[in-house]
Amino acid sequence: MDLLTATEIDWDIDWRGQPGAESTADTSQVIYNRFPRWVGALSLVQPPAIIGRWRALRWSAQGRAGIYRLPMIDPAIFDRTVVPQKMASSLGFGFPVGSGFLGDFSEQAVPTVSAASAAPAGSDVVRISVTELDLVPAVGQIISADDWPMGVTDVSYEGGATFALGVQMPLRAPISAGDSISLVGTGRFEVLTDMAGRGGYGLDRVSAPSIEFREVLTR
Repeated sequence: MDLLTATEIDWDIDWRGQPGAESTADTSQVIYNRFPRWVGALSLVQPPAIIGRWRALRWSAQGRAGIYRLPMIDPAIFDRTVVPQKMASSLGFGFPVGSGFLGDFSEQAVPTVSAASAAPAGSDVVRISVTELDLVPAVGQIISADDWPMGVTDVSYEGGATFALGVQMPLRAPISAGDSISLVGTGRFEVLTDMAGRGGYGLDRVSAPSIEFREVLTR
């Protein structure tokens, strides 16, 4: 069972821009940091059976010291729960037991496709091989390679089983032909405060914590 049963979901890229002073040409400038990162905010609902497990997970993370390996669940754009059974052979397991990362997703299948060709770090185009049309990513979908999330900005058919994806942010690590690409973006995140995700409950014994994450850029 997911500990992260979200009622509100908000994933986005923090470009970490810095406003600049007006120039002599009366134009404003924005200077972008070299290290933008993904951020997320989740509102959760947890019945009694989950409250204790979530509390234990937070304790294990020791506040800001822990790293959460999270699927960036985004059902409005791609709902992995409706992938047809005929695609079962395309499913991979993104959260192996004993991986050493915090989370409760070890037994959940994550749909994947393969990289059709290699792409160096910094690329803003990724080519994938897709055998089932229902697995072709949608514009606005968050995907990932080796736990580096990226957002799909364009989808172009190139013939055969190959599709070219325009992505943001550009690849932070190179991709080799045949590498697995998760159709549910997976990233490594930290919380912003030691008390993040703290949730009390009332007489109904249902907790509704909120939690914010930001991507960890060091590996």
